[in-house]
Amino acid sequence: MRFARLSIPSVRHNLRMKDRIRALSGRTEFLIVVIGAFGIFLPSNVLALLTPANVLPRSVGSINNGSLNTLIVYELAMLTALGIFLRARGWTFPRIGLAPSVRDTLAGVGLTVGGYAVHLVVLFLFALALPALVTGPQFATQLVAESLALNTIVAVSVVNPIFEEVFVCGYIVTALKERRGVTFAVNLSTALRVTYHLYQGPLGVLAIAPIGLIFAYWYARTNRLWPVIVAHGAMDLIGLAVASGVAG
Repeated sequence: MRFARLSIPSVRHNLRMKDRIRALSGRTEFLIVVIGAFGIFLPSNVLALLTPANVLPRSVGSINNGSLNTLIVYELAMLTALGIFLRARGWTFPRIGLAPSVRDTLAGVGLTVGGYAVHLVVLFLFALALPALVTGPQFATQLVAESLALNTIVAVSVVNPIFEEVFVCGYIVTALKERRGVTFAVNLSTALRVTYHLYQGPLGVLAIAPIGLIFAYWYARTNRLWPVIVAHGAMDLIGLAVASGVAG
């Protein structure tokens, strides 16, 4: 009986906390999710955009085992915290279209092939229009270390796609599509995705912008998140394995 009496204040506190969370405005919810998920990445990426490369050169090997393991821990922690927050706000897996299946896994393979194809076309067009940009020294910087562990590559290729796509596609596109329409939702999702990848330089932007548009548009039209997660994971796995020499 003593345990039951002592637990009542705790239960009441939890109920009051849930009520406060539910009472937040949609705009506040959106800011909490975006800042919580991506806020830590934005300042350094904006600085990379505003600062000339010869003043703030991108670090060779900056994507290494240590940085990737730190990223995994951070994303797992924020995925848990924001997941609890959004659950209290009434968000569910069906609402963001997260339902793994064989069909959607195969669709993810198709998105991977399509994404690579579009990237190659965009890169080819830029090479024709701006050859100095594509052959410039900024493209020679090797961001990925050559000593990546295979288990780190696999782990980040699982965690990072789930984290990014749940928020930048599943949450942002769904929330904005309901209020501002598909075009606005897709464009803002893509812009945010590009912003937190600016540290990769022009080559990264050329790869991420078209793929971000494809992912966001696909998701906005189908409300199926798993294919996007599969495609993102496949691209991370292939990209890191090739860049670090694991697949060589």
